Amino acid sequence: MNNHYLELPNGAVIIGERKEETRTVSMAFAMKVGSADEEDSISGVSHFIEHALFKGTHRRNAFEIKEPIERIGGSLNAYTGRVSTVYYAKVPDTCASEALEILFDLITSPRFDEAALDLERGVILEEIASAEDDPYDRIYDMTIEKVWDRDFGRPILGYQETIEGLERSKVSNFYGQNYVANNAIFAVSGNYGDELLRNAEDKLLSMKSNGHTSPVKSPVIADEPLWIVERRKDLQQVHILLTRDAPGRKNRADFDAFKIFNTLFGSGMSSILFHNIREELGMVYNISSEFVSYSDSGAIMINATTSPKNLDNLVSSLKKEMDRLIVHGATEAQFNYGKERARGKLLMSTEGTLLTLSRFLDDVVICGKPDSLEDLIARIDRLTIDDVNASIKKHISGRWNVSLLLPEKKLQSTFLSEESFEI
Repeated sequence: MNNHYLELPNGAVIIGERKEETRTVSMAFAMKVGSADEEDSISGVSHFIEHALFKGTHRRNAFEIKEPIERIGGSLNAYTGRVSTVYYAKVPDTCASEALEILFDLITSPRFDEAALDLERGVILEEIASAEDDPYDRIYDMTIEKVWDRDFGRPILGYQETIEGLERSKVSNFYGQNYVANNAIFAVSGNYGDELLRNAEDKLLSMKSNGHTSPVKSPVIADEPLWIVERRKDLQQVHILLTRDAPGRKNRADFDAFKIFNTLFGSGMSSILFHNIREELGMVYNISSEFVSYSDSGAIMINATTSPKNLDNLVSSLKKEMDRLIVHGATEAQFNYGKERARGKLLMSTEGTLLTLSRFLDDVVICGKPDSLEDLIARIDRLTIDDVNASIKKHISGRWNVSLLLPEKKLQSTFLSEESFEI
């Protein structure tokens, strides 16, 4: 297995891991631009561009972009985040060169046909409406919008009014300013040869740089805890999302320790939340925690859905579990579960070329350079139960932001009258 990392003179980056034992190649072009880089008036433009590029280039129409990759059993897709937009493909190793040609054409020569943009505008408006209808998407978006600063708080999809107002010139201008060499990363994983790397290097060197390098942004978290409530006619259950600030990646020791806490607390059916609250008490169907982290800051999110009659008991049970962790710390068994699960998930990610690719891109976009698998494993292995328990005490005590999606009918709840969640 060979690793490759190359920074080009124009600021573009190539990262790769060769896996000769597989017969597939996954590759991606990532652009270091996302919804956090937009102005309010063009909110959603990064995601709009992601859609628009698939509608045709100056060399290929929409069918000619997708069909050659799908015909040979491969896949082609893209996604937009707050700090990056990624275009990727997975193909048999015999077709890697053609996939590279298509992906590079996709990101460098968009046609931005007016009729095609209008068509895709309608698709995205439907996507926004769908997200509004989905309780989990809705509670997540309404929380982020208020808890994080304006740049990170805007929804990735944008708003109905901004999407309707995205004229071709606005889309083209944002694309021209941001789809430049110093924002470009090419990542590849699988059974590829040196020729593919040379070809990718030549292509990236042909891109222009805007000469401007800015650090990757991190969200600024609200200073005072927020209480966010929305009532809806179509709901039968209560959706609750608890959030607060968490370590950024620059503080590696704290980040690693908190990641183990999040794993033992809310990842998997053997985690504290799932086992103690769903399995033992039976008051929820879905419950989990998520740790989102950028360079300088992050957030911990606890998500659950329950019946209105169970809301007070759910909140009380969550407090008990968190109080227990602060006072007594994680048990040896819980710590071992978190550490071994995190280590195992990392090792298992090396089996898939797309998972390897995603880890590379995440590291390079947020941290500048990727960590080797060996370094990541060593960092996990060095963690002690005292490290994790210290991080728990530091980060989960105090007042939390509370977001609730409630049925429209009035609920009898002590928690709702208190309007706070404090550990």
